[in-house]
Amino acid sequence: PMGPTLVPAVQVQNSLRALIEGGEVEDDSAERLKKFIEKRKKAEAGDTEAMCDLSECYFCGMNGLHKDDKQAYAWCSKAADLDCALGMAYKGFHLYRGRGVDIDIAAGAALVGVAAGRDNAHACYFLGYEYYGGHSGLPKDHKLAKYWLTKALELNQDYKKETGPGFADKDLDECKKMLKELDGDTKDER
Repeated sequence: PMGPTLVPAVQVQNSLRALIEGGEVEDDSAERLKKFIEKRKKAEAGDTEAMCDLSECYFCGMNGLHKDDKQAYAWCSKAADLDCALGMAYKGFHLYRGRGVDIDIAAGAALVGVAAGRDNAHACYFLGYEYYGGHSGLPKDHKLAKYWLTKALELNQDYKKETGPGFADKDLDECKKMLKELDGDTKDER
């Protein structure tokens, strides 16, 4: 009988995996599933970049995954626990905003601060954004906003080194827009 509880269908998963890996199924969804399976294997083996990728996919609902803040938080938390700066930035954001976890601004701020101090572009952008708007209990401080946003842009240009992936185009555009506005404010103050 059907009940309200879902259980893992291991046989179905194994059958799908065998069909996909054997080349029996060929389309975009099969390719996405194949990439997801590979990424998940890497993440489960301790690859922090794969953990952060999974976190982002769950957070944004990308690559065929549904948005799931709890899964996003779980994966970035694992990466942060393995001393990954990008994982710390993502986990800090989740804690700051209460996405998939209870809000804990102090813990979120600490993680974002550590990640920014380790030259993570995402953490620097987040701090710049928060200071720009005076969000999450931080004062509106255009000098600090400009510092962190400028640093985020500089780091984003070398994004595939040790600092992790660069940020999305919309965030890059927003960063440039805020800096342009801050440059106008600075000129007005002279």
